[in-house]
Amino acid sequence: MASYVMEFCVRGPLAYLSHLELMKVFRQSFRRSAMPISFSEGFNPHMKLSFAIAKGVGLESEGELLEIETDRYIEVNDFLEKINKVIPEGLKVKALKEKTISTKSLSSMLRKAKYLLEYGGGVSCDEYRTIITDKLNKTEILMEVKTKKSIGIKNIKEYILDWDFTDTGVIIEVYAGSDKNLRIDNLLKYLDLELKPIRLKLIGDNIPIIDRMSKEEEDEI
Repeated sequence: MASYVMEFCVRGPLAYLSHLELMKVFRQSFRRSAMPISFSEGFNPHMKLSFAIAKGVGLESEGELLEIETDRYIEVNDFLEKINKVIPEGLKVKALKEKTISTKSLSSMLRKAKYLLEYGGGVSCDEYRTIITDKLNKTEILMEVKTKKSIGIKNIKEYILDWDFTDTGVIIEVYAGSDKNLRIDNLLKYLDLELKPIRLKLIGDNIPIIDRMSKEEEDEI
């Protein structure tokens, strides 16, 4: 038995699939590609798959992560070729890394997320930059935030780690994960601009999680 971390992108209409619907698509695709995915035991066995974090409905992403367990070791290039032949248009598996050392789940490894907020219409790029800079430079950003259990006031400034402007938008890094998490829709609500969010990377301990797999392999050698 082996464990792997898979990085994939979600674009276009498929971004509007729910978390459970996206999981169903991957289950079906693994069956169609005849990948040796392991199943749980018991009365109702299911494929051993787990996302690092749920993707919001409508959010496009270039760096989602899915952990899979297999009955045997698999050849990476063969896996990528077979799975990308059968998954629907709008999904693409970009990388597969064996999980060699870390016994942590992806969700427990997750610390931060990086997004691109693309400019829309209505105002010029310079106006976007001025408005965003003014709003993000505030010492305190208080918002009413809903959770599963309650509604409270959160200072989301504490969850914004860094940002930098590009020609087409702003790249912003925020806390994400079980310890501290800023939903991108709350940030967009505060900015109140026509911006299209795209998740770029999921990061753990200052390094993208998918890259950490390679680093662990180097450390092991």
